[in-house]
Amino acid sequence: MEQVTSGVGTVDAIPEECIVLEISGEFAHFRKPSTTSPAQTFGIPPRTTVAGMLAGMLGMERDSYYELFSRETSSVAVSLESSLRRLSVGINVLTTDGPNTSPTSGRPGKHITGHRQQTVFEVLCDPIYRVYVGLDDETVMDRMEEMFAAGKSVYTLSLGLSEYLATFEFIGRFDVSTHTGRATVRTAVPGEEVDLIPATDARYVTERSPAFMTTHGEGGRKADGSQTLTYDRNGGPIELRETPYAIVDGDPIVFS
Repeated sequence: MEQVTSGVGTVDAIPEECIVLEISGEFAHFRKPSTTSPAQTFGIPPRTTVAGMLAGMLGMERDSYYELFSRETSSVAVSLESSLRRLSVGINVLTTDGPNTSPTSGRPGKHITGHRQQTVFEVLCDPIYRVYVGLDDETVMDRMEEMFAAGKSVYTLSLGLSEYLATFEFIGRFDVSTHTGRATVRTAVPGEEVDLIPATDARYVTERSPAFMTTHGEGGRKADGSQTLTYDRNGGPIELRETPYAIVDGDPIVFS
């Protein structure tokens, strides 16, 4: 995995090859941790969410995959393939508590501790994402290619919330080439300062979202870093001035 310093002030990891999936669903919600009510959503899945989605598809246990998707051993990029449309909906939630054994109610091992409470959630309608992932672990890369090419997933794929089911299409496993210069990239661009060339019809969004997780204590987890991403909410590409980038299946992209 090649490490390069980008023109946007971040260090990007560019793998030698990557796997590409297109993921879509009717609804999505990637909750912003800093909001309470209404629950707001990121426009594209954070890097930690992408890691969780892929780990679930591979059938990995909770808290077992953080090292696999660390900043030193993985490269991830996400492109928005549809225009973002947001909708506010009321969802009934239940406060539950209890051990992870002896099922007692609607959730295994949990019992209801309070009344139903309706909370307003901001959701994304008909989102489509293209996910690019490269891992140092060749065994896992081979397993992803074999499973995803066959349309297999151990756990049901969803977009943020378990009820927002999703489908995926395996685009392929591709070699990655590295370049530097002016480029029109397909993916969200990481970095605090993005040297983009504005397009008159674009609607740029900058979001800071969780990027890495690590284990904490006995079976717990904690955040291990965030990243800032810039993308066009219309799903269009972003034209950048001098910057390192990668070419995957003919498309310029920027990994993080």
